[in-house]
Amino acid sequence: MPAPNTIRMSANRASQPARSTQPDESSGWHTLLQLTDPHLFADPQGRLLDVTTRRSFEAVLELALARSLRTEALVLTGDLVHDESPEGYRAIRRLLDRTGLPYYCIPGNHDSLPLMKDLLGPAALAPIAVRSLGDWNLVFLDSTEPGRESGRLGQARLASLGELLAADSAPAVLFLHQHPIPVQSAWMDALGVADGEELLLVCDRHPQVKAVVCGHIHQEFTERHGALQILGTPSTCVQFKPRCADFAIDTRPPGYREIRLFHDGRIRSRVVRLSDYPEQASPAAAGY
Repeated sequence: MPAPNTIRMSANRASQPARSTQPDESSGWHTLLQLTDPHLFADPQGRLLDVTTRRSFEAVLELALARSLRTEALVLTGDLVHDESPEGYRAIRRLLDRTGLPYYCIPGNHDSLPLMKDLLGPAALAPIAVRSLGDWNLVFLDSTEPGRESGRLGQARLASLGELLAADSAPAVLFLHQHPIPVQSAWMDALGVADGEELLLVCDRHPQVKAVVCGHIHQEFTERHGALQILGTPSTCVQFKPRCADFAIDTRPPGYREIRLFHDGRIRSRVVRLSDYPEQASPAAAGY
């Protein structure tokens, strides 16, 4: 395990199969990495359900930099800091700055947006923002509601999104924190985006949107809405067990999502997890 705040290039923790021997097509796509729900604390040893969250984030980030080559940007989809502490945001900025890559952050329900804007500067994106990656648009939405774990975009934000997409037909990926459709876990589905159906209607009217990517659910999730991909990603710390009526911990290790955006408008992604991370969340936990 690397020392705190030290990122090294090492791929020996990957739980995925060896790289493909197919011809290299890397010039035909852009690669970005989604990391989500790190839940850092001011204290570097701060723990969430027995997982030292800064340590697990460093391990996932190290793996991501080593395993996903030709990465051009990092996207963090919320719950960056669990205790709303300035030092938590300073720590995540130090770690991300050291990668030398551009990074984009949206808030989650555990975040303080004022602190994000103050301490992450232009990397903190809300309520709606667009950044370009080659010939693709990356669209960032703040789906949080103050004081609530569930989310809502609201008519004004949805209208702004529609106008933005109407003005530019380039292929696009949308990022938000809460999930816009049910993930078949009753307790978690009560905490999704209340107007997620309205978001999908906007996407239906603008078929250049190829995927909607979220955090919040602490698990891998893939669904299709017509041609649209809806993707959820494991947390860099604690994992939630899929398809459970009540809160339950999953023993699978932390991970991230690699997203490849092809010049012809196709999108491919995969989840990569640590394979030998020593800490596990307490399976007896009834919530957090």
